[in-house]
Amino acid sequence: MTDEFTPGGRRRRLRELLAGPDIVLAPSCGDAVTARLIESVGMPAVHCSGSVLHHLAGYADAGILTMTETVDAIRRVVDAVQVPVIADADTGFGGVANVARTVREYERAGVAALHLEDQRFPKRPAYLEGVEPASVGRRELVDRIRAAVDTRTDHDLLIIARSEVKGDLGEVLDRLGECIEAGADAVWLAARTPEDIAKTRAALDKPLIGVLPKGMSVHRFGELGADAALLPGWLLTAALHAQRALLTELRDSGSLQGWLDRMPGIAEARRFESEQGAAELAGLEKRFGG
Repeated sequence: MTDEFTPGGRRRRLRELLAGPDIVLAPSCGDAVTARLIESVGMPAVHCSGSVLHHLAGYADAGILTMTETVDAIRRVVDAVQVPVIADADTGFGGVANVARTVREYERAGVAALHLEDQRFPKRPAYLEGVEPASVGRRELVDRIRAAVDTRTDHDLLIIARSEVKGDLGEVLDRLGECIEAGADAVWLAARTPEDIAKTRAALDKPLIGVLPKGMSVHRFGELGADAALLPGWLLTAALHAQRALLTELRDSGSLQGWLDRMPGIAEARRFESEQGAAELAGLEKRFGG
């Protein structure tokens, strides 16, 4: 393995991408085959999303998966690709001692970056209507970030500070500013409107990494100041949508043919799926017999 594809090499690559002129598009996933699909179409990075991991397991995104379960899934994603992986570390799974252990385990798993947020543990899905997540105090968030920065052994591992405080951009910016003082390498761009994105960019001199707002192009997001765009959930939604259509066709007609006829590119997708691990297996058999 060349240095470019080692954990350290991928961390340095992510830093180079974030410092470059183009916004980094990192679609989100929670499994190895989807991560490989993201890489195969030329995306420069992958985001391993906590919400996607929870939904794949059939849970609400409410801190139900343990740190160990999350790291196991993240490790499979990291091992499947050669591009940098940005990983969701939620709240750090508890107090500062838990944060320190989380950072150690994520670093060993090979992630290029991780983001830590200020929700209380256990967290709540902040993106759902009517859900008001409770945030810890500013000092506790800063302590989480400081513990993460102090714990990492590879200083190229990016620590991303995230605030889920709603309706008070000034408080969010103050919190993130203090996190930067504590050593955060980048911050989470929670702003959704062009005005608030621009204000965040003007206030914080660190890479801004956030979810692409619905209806906004990646190019426009970058123009406003975002350095990386993540897309949690949409690949899983697309997969479920296609699967529902297939199942409905099978239920109603007793055949898959109509669905297949309406799905251009399905043969290529089927081939991609069937070839998972084949090259590695062939290489091992050639080297060792089998």
